Amino acid sequence: MKKIAILSVDDEKIILDSIRIQMEKNFHNKFIFEFAESADEALELVDYLIDSKVDILLIISDYQMPGMKGDEFAGTLKKKLPEVNIVMLTGQMPGEISTVLLENKIILNVIQKPWNENDLINLINKVSEEIE
Repeated sequence: MKKIAILSVDDEKIILDSIRIQMEKNFHNKFIFEFAESADEALELVDYLIDSKVDILLIISDYQMPGMKGDEFAGTLKKKLPEVNIVMLTGQMPGEISTVLLENKIILNVIQKPWNENDLINLINKVSEEIE
């Protein structure tokens, strides 16, 4: 059976904890859930998942993070994994940046903080159905 992961990246632990609760409640053991508090930590996790033969269904990333902003992180990910689905979960990304990322198919979607749990879960279900 294929192992499939969802990776969430945010420098705020409370956001990661909220996402973890929502993922576990809605998907139980359907996916492997990974969490990183920085883009650099997330890139290390991506390498680990690839080496472990785990498919990455979705990466949920904040935009405003110390060190590497979400747009740079997304661009780096796309070079490494061109087919990966990336969602920006953010409250601080300038509109022109989101437009460029969406138009160039760097990211799949932008969800504003505070997010609606159903919107996030529905998006994950949609992405999941597309790969089945």
